[in-house]
Amino acid sequence: MINLRKATHQLLREIHPRVYYQRAPKDAVFPYVVYDFPNSFMETNQEIFNLDVDVWTNQNDTTELETIASTIWKALNRYRHIDNDIQFSIYRMNRLPPLDEDEINIKRRKLIFQLRYFERT
Repeated sequence: MINLRKATHQLLREIHPRVYYQRAPKDAVFPYVVYDFPNSFMETNQEIFNLDVDVWTNQNDTTELETIASTIWKALNRYRHIDNDIQFSIYRMNRLPPLDEDEINIKRRKLIFQLRYFERT
């Protein structure tokens, strides 16, 4: 799982410089990206994860937010990674509409992917 997190983090950092796993720190500079693997299940020899990617901003103008989300949405679809330890492929599943947040000054877009994962070791 550590190798998967590292590879996913690196992939997202190629798209946006501020990427966090599970939760951003309180002093994180907007906009930023948070990703998580909330659940998985086994199918034959592969583990299938949900990969949730949330893009956050505190700006009223959502142009930058939408641009980052669209770039991630396009870049991760059918993405393939292989190295000596792991291999995985990512497929788009769901792009949720703007979500109501408790904090009215914060805006978020949620992207959900399916990640098919194999350990090669």
